[in-house]
Amino acid sequence: MKLRKIIIFIILATSLQYIYGESVTLTLEKAVELALANNIEMQNARQDFLRAQAQRREAKATAYPVLTTFAQQTYNPSLAAQPFDFPIPFGVLDEDGDPVPITDDPTHQQTDIIPIEVNVSFGTDYQLVYGFNITQPIFDGRVLAALRSANVYGDLAQASLDVSRLRVIEQTKIAFYRVLLSEHVVDVMNSSLKLIEQNQRDTEALYKLGKAAEFDLIRVEVQVANQVSQISNARKTAALAKAGLKRVCGLKQRVDISVVGDIAIQSSELPNYEELKVKLFQNQPLLTQLEANSKLMKEYILLQKSEFMPSLSLTGSYQQILPYNSGNFDLGDFRKATTIGLSMNFPLFNGFGSVARIQQARADFKKSEYQLEDVKENLLVELSNLYLTLEEARNRIEAGIKSVELANRGVEIAQELYTRGMTTQLQVMDANNARNQAELGLAQAYFEYHTAHASLARVAGLDNL
Repeated sequence: MKLRKIIIFIILATSLQYIYGESVTLTLEKAVELALANNIEMQNARQDFLRAQAQRREAKATAYPVLTTFAQQTYNPSLAAQPFDFPIPFGVLDEDGDPVPITDDPTHQQTDIIPIEVNVSFGTDYQLVYGFNITQPIFDGRVLAALRSANVYGDLAQASLDVSRLRVIEQTKIAFYRVLLSEHVVDVMNSSLKLIEQNQRDTEALYKLGKAAEFDLIRVEVQVANQVSQISNARKTAALAKAGLKRVCGLKQRVDISVVGDIAIQSSELPNYEELKVKLFQNQPLLTQLEANSKLMKEYILLQKSEFMPSLSLTGSYQQILPYNSGNFDLGDFRKATTIGLSMNFPLFNGFGSVARIQQARADFKKSEYQLEDVKENLLVELSNLYLTLEEARNRIEAGIKSVELANRGVEIAQELYTRGMTTQLQVMDANNARNQAELGLAQAYFEYHTAHASLARVAGLDNL
């Protein structure tokens, strides 16, 4: 019992963490996992997948028999009477021609058959009927086309879900590394602020010794103020980046997140371009989706052509009928009625509407083929562009690492020379700005590398390269 309470408490605590906004630590893998589970696009994609699966079952249902049951009670307030001549054999007529009983009166005339008009009502006051009907299609071109289309719906639905999945993974990776980039920018700005504040202290010491001008002191104070403002803007950018990541991961904005990761690339090896092209045509779900859509358009042509084909179906019915008069329900007997038949329809003329629909279906099919070829070419262009961007970013990273090393060394030298009075404050500021530019340029190159890498995986139809 205690163990059960502990487990329930842990589950509630975990849920409250997301509801009331406690801190959540995100790695790249955790961010992708949350995005695939909670992202709005993925949720919509899953619903579209379920809808497509239902459409597939609906298409298959057209080949199944249709069974209906019914029950009906009717009441006849008045029954129609049918007049007809009722023959009375061996009748006797009087002098006026009216029938009378047979007597010995000589004035009566005996006849063989006397017709008498009688009004007779047919039916009963009530009638109860119940039973069922069944219809089984035997041959119908539309049903056959629907069955073939049903198989395509499954491929189309799965491909659409995979397209959304790859896109969400790409968006999550980009949002994740954007947070790392923005936080790295804040760190660079803070590090630069420390150097500027150190420069301010050195300038104040030199000013007291008469080795620095008041203008240098004012300039370094202005630089400190500007750096603080830039840090504030950088923190704002980082907050917006976190908000974007939370949005992609499906987290509420009130949830506080911390990101664990390194913006520096883990491997400098580039994937093989030719292998990526092969994987693109093998794994890209967008191509699978368009191919399935093209197949569906082709089946739609056959569906329209089926309007010229006959349809044959088997029908059957079973009924139990009970007629009875008021108050005689228990005295009535149910009467069974069973029918079996074949129904055949053959279209002759519908105003050329079927021909027009076939032409429209053929045009849509051609458009789907053109779209497929166009998307293939666009994906190849995008693959080339991303691969070149990845290669360029890698080269910029290699150059940026060297630039940062030289810039850091330049700041150290400038600081040391300035404290000795062997250089100007302006040179110290230039060295610090050069270091900032090198650091931020390297971080931007890292970010572009990760962005291109994520997009390249999506184009190749892979979760990861």
